Amino acid sequence: MDVKMITRKREPRQVTMKLIDGSLLRGQVNLFYEEIVLNRVSDLFTRNKDPFIVVFGVKLEETPSQVVIVNKENIIWIAPED
Repeated sequence: MDVKMITRKREPRQVTMKLIDGSLLRGQVNLFYEEIVLNRVSDLFTRNKDPFIVVFGVKLEETPSQVVIVNKENIIWIAPED
């Protein structure tokens, strides 16, 4: 069986977001989208029509480096940590 490695370019930005259930999520989002680098975290909402955001490097229940896929409709606010 052949294994194919899929790699994607990343332009990570550290963020904190609050979800509608009241939880805070801290991790990184990728600003590299469809062969362009987005300038701002807000561009993930205005230029990217995908209903989900992938957040990586999230610490959940003492387990580091988790990947969480969040529906944009569940985000109250998101703040970049520049």
